[in-house]
Amino acid sequence: MKVWITRTQPGAGRTAVRLQAVGLIPLIDPVLEVRPLDASADTSGFDGLVFTSPNAVAGFARIGSERSLPALAVGEATAEALSDAGFSDIHTAGGDIGALAALLATRPERRLLHLAPARPVANLAAVMAPVGIEVVVRPIYETVPILPTVARAATDLAAVLVHSARAAGVLAEQAGNRLPHLHVLALSQACADPFDGVPVKSLAVAPFPDDASLVRLARDTLPKAP
Repeated sequence: MKVWITRTQPGAGRTAVRLQAVGLIPLIDPVLEVRPLDASADTSGFDGLVFTSPNAVAGFARIGSERSLPALAVGEATAEALSDAGFSDIHTAGGDIGALAALLATRPERRLLHLAPARPVANLAAVMAPVGIEVVVRPIYETVPILPTVARAATDLAAVLVHSARAAGVLAEQAGNRLPHLHVLALSQACADPFDGVPVKSLAVAPFPDDASLVRLARDTLPKAP
């Protein structure tokens, strides 16, 4: 069965490898393109750095040399990207903003820099302010919609994997005519919410918000799918 991967590279390549390992055929055709923003790499005055995606890690690594501050990652994929970029003091949350906020609340750092997308899923500064943690949000990249021409034309797709709420919104808008024929498999409830009221063949959410769990959901769902 062929599965559409909508996330950007390099994450899409890792997902493709996992799909192949469980006997599924990946089709990589992102619905978003990552573009760097003109941002400062100055980290002076901060106790730690917060990253909520591998794209943020790549964006910061491109412009900044700081690697000694504690790096707080939303999940395993971001932590892996931090390690690859040369960070060593890495602390990893459970894969979503709620888990990240819980991690930050237990940490000693009181002033944090969030290297963020232009349109973050949540305002981390507002979330952490009530517990006395100052978070400065600095947009470092943006994601812009692109037309997924290959997947829209494919006639043998069984399912689509959705790794972000932003991608979900774009997918619902740009590929709505394909979705009634596809099983939509979402990384989290936030990734599933944009499909509310959108006709799909089925909609399922991974039990944990990480890529490995999403691929296991595909493995367990698709062989049973009509």
